[in-house]
Amino acid sequence: MDLVHLRGVPRRPGGADRRQRRLHGRPLRAAPARHGRGRHRRAAHRAADAADARPLPRRHGRRRLGPVHHPVLHPLRRRGRPVASRHAGPAELLALSRAVAEHEGTQLEAIVAGCLDQFSDEEIDLLVEMSAAAGRPLNWNVLTIDASVPERVPRQLVPSERARRAGGRIVALTMPILTPMNMSLGTFCALNLIPGWGGILALPVPERIAELRDPDVRAEMLRRADSKEAGVFRRLADFGRYVIGDTYSKENEGLSGRVVNDIAAERGQDAFHCLVEICANDDLRTILWPMPTDNDPASWALRAQTWQHEDVMLGGSDAGAHLDRMCGAPYTTRFLGDCLRGRRLVPLEQAVRMLTDDPARLFGLRERGRIAEGFHADLVLFDPQRIEAGPATLVHDLPGNSPRLDARAVGIVSVRVNGVETIRDDQVTGAVPGTVLRSGRDTRTVSTR
Repeated sequence: MDLVHLRGVPRRPGGADRRQRRLHGRPLRAAPARHGRGRHRRAAHRAADAADARPLPRRHGRRRLGPVHHPVLHPLRRRGRPVASRHAGPAELLALSRAVAEHEGTQLEAIVAGCLDQFSDEEIDLLVEMSAAAGRPLNWNVLTIDASVPERVPRQLVPSERARRAGGRIVALTMPILTPMNMSLGTFCALNLIPGWGGILALPVPERIAELRDPDVRAEMLRRADSKEAGVFRRLADFGRYVIGDTYSKENEGLSGRVVNDIAAERGQDAFHCLVEICANDDLRTILWPMPTDNDPASWALRAQTWQHEDVMLGGSDAGAHLDRMCGAPYTTRFLGDCLRGRRLVPLEQAVRMLTDDPARLFGLRERGRIAEGFHADLVLFDPQRIEAGPATLVHDLPGNSPRLDARAVGIVSVRVNGVETIRDDQVTGAVPGTVLRSGRDTRTVSTR
């Protein structure tokens, strides 16, 4: 199996999975330092001037900075100063897209609010116009597939259909596994994004605990969490299906690994009240693991069907974000194990192609993605009886002893990066033969025109 992206990532302890996540984690982000000359720079500046002149709308008494967009390259404001993409307006993003067309091997990536559930008409228009203006594929993160929301997949593929007619291409990234993700009432997480929850969860801990213990506050929080406006975050509101993770108080001894519904039944409490009391005992430090709501046969059948769409690709981006919340890195080995010994939704040969050649073709990686004469010798040899990923565990090896979730690859016989063995029998050898992939040098232009 040829995992083409391994060569482009420096070695880190812990096996192949953490290298693999980098493929869909913006390997082609290359910001030409002096591309902003001539008409493109003037266009970007004119767009910036127009954006600067617009008053920002107010929301809840505060200035709202607009939709969150994450293209691969950042636009330039006056005098060449970069603009954080989440603050850029549509005119700036389109000027950026036109500038991207002038550079070899570049691509676009976007994350907008509608990526989480369903795109708005305005978001669809913007994504289509960006891809068409650049003449490049645009990928977005991430398509959530759930049979209980059958209208989501057709809606999220509308930009792809429109882009092809407009001279562009839009590709949805989607994960082939259920990504482990934890929650907390103590630190920022997806729960903060439920309508009406952010203000409460931003209070100082003593005040937050007092609010959470108020039955009327909890009732209103549950109502908002189960409302249509909560969108994809509604799946987080089934608190009885949460599993208690790490705990930090004597009162919570013996609760780790138990399901909230079972504890609540023993205590005669509703599930959310029970969860709040457990977290309050730990001063809200408790780690919570929601069980997935979309682990049903119908959802897996819908995933297998959606994976066959020409504008859907396995993977996810946003690399480097949410390191202590979710662990998507092991999707490659876990997916292969599932194809061989689990649900068997995809034949092995097709699964390998979906993880290697398909992304290499989309991103225009030169001489990578398949085993062929003249291609780079980036190879993974795995044991089909063992290939899998270990459980996600919390480790503290980031600067400042900060935590992140880690999962080890299982069943990896050998990884060869440019012909040099970097992993043998699941263990890192210490060799670091890789190099960073550069757009233009290591990628060719994938034009949609």
